[in-house]
Formats: sequence, C-alpha cells, structure tokens
Amino acid sequence: MNKKIGFTFFVLLLVCIGGLFAEERAANIRNNWISGELSLLGAGARYERMLNSNWSVGANIYWSSFFLIYNELGLDASVHFYPWRKNFFVGVALGFHTHTGLSTEIDEHGTEYPQSVQINGVAITPELGWKIDVGREGGFYIQPGMKLPITFGEKTGFIFATGDEGTFGVGVGFVPYFGMGFAF
Repeated sequence: MNKKIGFTFFVLLLVCIGGLFAEERAANIRNNWISGELSLLGAGARYERMLNSNWSVGANIYWSSFFLIYNELGLDASVHFYPWRKNFFVGVALGFHTHTGLSTEIDEHGTEYPQSVQINGVAITPELGWKIDVGREGGFYIQPGMKLPITFGEKTGFIFATGDEGTFGVGVGFVPYFGMGFAF
C-alpha cells in the first residue's frame, strides 16, 4: 500500500513539474532558497527551488508542538504558487506526518474519555505565506506564514475505553511559523 502511494505521489510530482518547466522565466535574482523556521514551540527547515516567476517546488521538515498537548512531525514535498510573482504565496504539500494530540472519545453509553491519540500517515498541508527580501534582492529574507497539516492514517495511542486502536483517523493541526534564510 505504501509503495503504491509513493509511486502515485512521484508520478503526480513529475507531471506537475513537467508542466511548470514550459515557462522559462526566472522568479527572482536567485532560484534556490533555503531557510530555518520557528513556530510556537517547534522548528523546521525548508528548501525551495523557483521553477519560473510563479511556481516553485521544495522540501520541508519540521516539528511543532503546542505545550505537549499537540505535536506534529512532518516531512513534505511542496509546491508554491506566487500569484503576483513576488512575496505572497499559496501552496500545498504532500508528505508523511505523525500527529499526536489529546482528544475526547465517546463510548456506546455516552461516556466521555480523554485520550492521547497518535495518527501516522499521509498528510496534505495547505499553506500561505510571504517571502520578503531584507536588504538587497535575492539575499537574506524572512518568511512568515501558516500551514494547516491534515494527516490521514492509522489511529494508535492510549485509547483505553473505545477500542479505536488501529482504526482510521484524521488529525488536523495549525502551524504559524516564522522563517529566515538565504537565496543562492
């Protein structure tokens, strides 16, 4: 099953990249962007390759936490679209995530149970943000943004009352971040 998902993701990525290379204009002075990110209680790293004035592809890895109540660990491949060819972008990422959090489950008798749940699986992550040059264009930049990872996978963890161990689950998170980096 994982091989099929991986192969499908790879084919879709190739199709998207092939269409993007049809336009040959450079987006900025530099085409490779690398940054580190900080979130509320987390950190990450990002690489982005500009394909033309409006599109980029990249890779992200991050860990984010909300006071240990919620944790998100992700490894993604991303696509960003710059509608005005500068600064503001919208994007989507596809990758593997581990989503951990507290939830309240209700059993067949209507009794509520707080539980620690972990969901491991494929994640789709919509994102928006800004890439703002500081100083000369194509050098140091800042990147504030936010993403909404939605993880689909097997639910595991401390599930003692409802017997949901090993069933399908969906985890949703919210990750505001602030990145800084350099173009090269």
